[in-house]
Amino acid sequence: MNIINYSSRMSTNWRRFRRQVFAANPLPWRLSSRDERGMNRQRVVDHPHTNSSGYRTAIVARSLSVFSIAAIALLLSAVVLAQDDTDKKVANTPVDSQRRTEDVSASDRLSFNQSQVAAEMSELEQRMFRLAESIKKLEPENSSRLMLGLKYARQELILHQMKETVEALGALDLATASGEQKQLLAKLARLQELLLSDDLDFQMRLERLRQIREVLKKLDVAIKEEERQRDRTSDVAEKKEKAEGLKKRLATLSQLIARQKQHIEAGQDLVAKAPSTTPSDEALSTLHTEQSTTQTDTAALASEQATAAGSPSKNLDGASQEMQSAAKSLEEKKTEQSLPPMQKALELLKKEQERLAQEKKKLDGQINDEQFASMKKEQTTNRQFSDGITDTISNLGDSGKGALGEMLRAGRSMQGAEGQLGQGMPDPASRDQSDAVKSLKYARDQLAQEAERLLQELRSEVKQRVLEGLTLMLEKQKLVRQETESLAPRVAKGSRQALTAVSKLSKREGDIVLTATTLITLVEETEFGIALPAALWVVRDAMEDVEASLEAGDASSQVVDAEKRIEEDLKSLLEAMKQLPSPVSSGKPRKGSPQERLRELNRLVAELKMIRILQQRINTTTAKVDRDRAEQVENLSTQLRRRIDDLRGSQEDVLDVTDRLAAERGDEVPSQ
Repeated sequence: MNIINYSSRMSTNWRRFRRQVFAANPLPWRLSSRDERGMNRQRVVDHPHTNSSGYRTAIVARSLSVFSIAAIALLLSAVVLAQDDTDKKVANTPVDSQRRTEDVSASDRLSFNQSQVAAEMSELEQRMFRLAESIKKLEPENSSRLMLGLKYARQELILHQMKETVEALGALDLATASGEQKQLLAKLARLQELLLSDDLDFQMRLERLRQIREVLKKLDVAIKEEERQRDRTSDVAEKKEKAEGLKKRLATLSQLIARQKQHIEAGQDLVAKAPSTTPSDEALSTLHTEQSTTQTDTAALASEQATAAGSPSKNLDGASQEMQSAAKSLEEKKTEQSLPPMQKALELLKKEQERLAQEKKKLDGQINDEQFASMKKEQTTNRQFSDGITDTISNLGDSGKGALGEMLRAGRSMQGAEGQLGQGMPDPASRDQSDAVKSLKYARDQLAQEAERLLQELRSEVKQRVLEGLTLMLEKQKLVRQETESLAPRVAKGSRQALTAVSKLSKREGDIVLTATTLITLVEETEFGIALPAALWVVRDAMEDVEASLEAGDASSQVVDAEKRIEEDLKSLLEAMKQLPSPVSSGKPRKGSPQERLRELNRLVAELKMIRILQQRINTTTAKVDRDRAEQVENLSTQLRRRIDDLRGSQEDVLDVTDRLAAERGDEVPSQ
């Protein structure tokens, strides 16, 4: 681009941006031509309080922010112009140059130009951030405007895409580079709109809705993870409790085994003395009493074990029965007959001891310091993730006020769980985690309600914007169609000038496609309508086909017919949108009233009209594809197969939309 022409375009854009910025941010002084050159302020004489020092300070701060934003807009204009210039150079570079060595230097120049654009974009993002931070307190609205633009630039990966374009140009991949540059120009134009938008309030609410939805997604992740950790901690707590119970029962069992051994030794002593001395009644009574006591304790342990394990212990039950048999023999003074059941009981007690010891060893292997350290680390990670969510919510202002307190409570509960896990105490940690889950879920409910409230506020404005957008698209489409019709005879005669004019029409059709894309994004984000997004997608795809045909210099009757069908679809969408009722305020008619039934009937009719538009468009395309298929019935081309697959996907979309309409609105059909 000639440097004089480039500078002239920059000056023109500076004057335009300055007028737009001052129109959106009126200042309490006038700027004369002399003031514009010297930046000297001339006070408005009749403005009140102009002599106060506070007023002068505010004036200086406001002027700095306004002129800084204008400078940012000018920088962005430079980026747009440079990107547009690079795009045109790439478009004018022959494709054959990819195979010619002498054109490598031209590719290097294009790559260098694109890298300069990327550098300017990087500088622009840095300046936007610094300026937004510096005027946050003095000019919160302009600061929000800049942060909104910066976030958009980073979310759309504009700088990253520019760097990829540099690589594509370096590799002489001109087709890819040209496509990337067209996308970049559209994104930069959108960024300009955000910085100089007159409806910042709408954009801010829409951005807040996006932020809340992002937070809700992250909250779902945090809740799911905290629930998983709570369940794991609860499982470990149960195992630890079970292990502690086993430890107590093993200690009791050891005592029972020691006592049973003593009973056997005492019985053996009595039997050994029997040939020479008759056992005294007192000795037998004592042994009988002790054996009975041991039997009672064994039965109690068996009951405790059955409760803990959920099933009876055969060993303990058997030992209790054997002890009871031995006690009966001792009561009948049959000392020698009491020894076999005593020994059998001892064997059963030892078998139960071995079984419980193995079970405890297994549990101990599952509960160790490494496991608690791992659980604590996981809890710390999720708390830090939740803290990041809390920081985001704190930046939502009043929209996040209700959820913020719950998030702080959840953080404290998680921190408490960390400490308990660090001390190897899973049971209280599990309770803290349960509290954290409750707080996280309550915070999510609060944010979901706030998102719904924002949606209700936005939808009435969305309807107006969609109507305006459809009207604008229809007007532009008519103009494109009329010019296509007027150029068609000359194109048929081979006029190169007419072919060039038709190719230029593709850019205007591309502008209509961009408007359609913007509307689709808007209605999808605000969940406005059920069938509207799908209907807009179908019309947009048809516009892209027309754009491609015009770019190829095609002004045939088929292209004109396609343009007319687009116009008809836009008209039908406009009629359906006008019938679609706007969201009502808090004073809406009560449910079931005649007014409410009429509203829902209109809503259903409007949605069905949009579905009808979808189906008609698919039917028309199906008929066309079927005619092409008849010509290739024996050997279908790859392109035709792809078109058939696209049709199948489109028909599935119509089915999905219809099913959703039936699910969400089916119960709202007014009864006769």
